[in-house]
Amino acid sequence: MKKQLKLLIIALLVPVSVFAKTVLVEKTTTGYGNDYQEALASALLDAVRQVRGLQVGSEKQLKMEFQHLIKGSTEKKSASVGISEDIFTRSKGWVKSYQVSKVKKPKDNNDVWAVTIIAKIPDHQSVMKDDKRASIAIMPFRFSHATFSIDDNGKPSNAYQMSGRMRDRIQTTFTQTQQFAVVNRSFGGEFASEKALLSSDNVPATEASRLGQVVGADFMIVGNIHDLSTKTETTEFYGAKKTKVMDRIDMSYQLIEVATQKILWADTLTESFARVEEDNTTSTLDKIAALVVSSVMGVLHPIKIMDVASKDEIYLNQGQARINEGDVFALYTKGRTLTDPDTGMPIKIDGRKMGELSVITVLPKYAIAELSDGDFNKVQKGAIVRLVKPEDNAGDIQKNKEVRATAGSSEAPVQW
Repeated sequence: MKKQLKLLIIALLVPVSVFAKTVLVEKTTTGYGNDYQEALASALLDAVRQVRGLQVGSEKQLKMEFQHLIKGSTEKKSASVGISEDIFTRSKGWVKSYQVSKVKKPKDNNDVWAVTIIAKIPDHQSVMKDDKRASIAIMPFRFSHATFSIDDNGKPSNAYQMSGRMRDRIQTTFTQTQQFAVVNRSFGGEFASEKALLSSDNVPATEASRLGQVVGADFMIVGNIHDLSTKTETTEFYGAKKTKVMDRIDMSYQLIEVATQKILWADTLTESFARVEEDNTTSTLDKIAALVVSSVMGVLHPIKIMDVASKDEIYLNQGQARINEGDVFALYTKGRTLTDPDTGMPIKIDGRKMGELSVITVLPKYAIAELSDGDFNKVQKGAIVRLVKPEDNAGDIQKNKEVRATAGSSEAPVQW
């Protein structure tokens, strides 16, 4: 019984240690000012800036708060080395404590105070702190009409809602690829409300260290929806009715590097999707999202061979977000990078096609395929694979299909 209780206590304590999110970072900084308090406030501000980063607007406000805070606690103290203060609560968690290690008074009216401190700054550590992936934000798509005639019953659908639903599915698919750190830009009002709460007196000072941790996006996807519609055709043959439902999308989108605003990739998607009886609008939006993500990922992160165990156990480095069981991939040699002589830009070359893979198992983060065509000895780790569309190999299937001779064919002419 005691052993079981001990294990239970350990189980309850583990999450506390695993998900501890605030650490103290020690920084030595020097601040300058017209008086001791201003120089000390500048030193504290610089320590916070080095650990947590600050925006221009919040930096000015925080400096004023530090000056007000320090004036009340140090105005009766001499400006000397060794002064130590714990200001964790009063600074709303921006600074745990500090100790003055050096003070230089002004020599004349043209000189300023210089105060050097050793400050301990609380730093909120994200559970994804070791995430080195590039970050990406999917922005709401613009639309050319207030409504789109895509609906299960052919009725107009609100364009804003359809744009939001499409963005959500693209965002979900990018997240599931595991290749990007996807940043959320969908709930600005909710985040602003939470930020205001953390800045208020209603939460402990320890919670304030969560402020200033929002990750900026390295890449951004934007787009325009020109058409999103449903066409329904009903045909009747000998009293039997058959209804055919086709959804159509006409949209353009761009992948932009946020820092430079350069367009890294742009494409136009004009496709029609046949709906089977059990499908609805959601299935069409999922297909659109998959095409957008596949196009962008094909440029930045093409699917590659992660490991080769045997002919029927070849591991691919991406999973269910981009791969389905039964998919066929063209297999290329490892390839290389060449330089365009006109632009000087690097161009990644896939290499020569040397076979095909058929996917047999798909998991969230990876997939397993078997070699269906080609020489196994030439399959290499790191080689790129490209999805073969059904129409791409339809000709090969027809060519290799064994056709039974029938009356009227050249092999079996009609017998009169």
